[in-house]
Amino acid sequence: MKQLVIISGKGGTGKTIISACFATLAQKKVVADCDVDASNLYLLLHPEIQETHQFTGGMKARIEQEKCTGCGECVNTCRFSAISEKEEGEVIIDPISCEGCGVCS
Repeated sequence: MKQLVIISGKGGTGKTIISACFATLAQKKVVADCDVDASNLYLLLHPEIQETHQFTGGMKARIEQEKCTGCGECVNTCRFSAISEKEEGEVIIDPISCEGCGVCS
């Protein structure tokens, strides 16, 4: 049995298109789109879905306001731009943008 895995941490590089092209060439295939944020391979392949499973990811950011000094380091360091300054020294987290990397903890 031959196996092919296409993986990358960067969105928008064409992984889904390449995967769909290879999948259409295969006669007997098992395909899994394991993108937890935007799995969309089904849009191209229109598969018969055999099973689905609930996914629970890593931690989500949480600012402990009583321990926060208001330095803004978390705002500057978060590579997902999920943390912003609400008022002077008070930060808030956008739960949609947060990837749970933990840089703010």
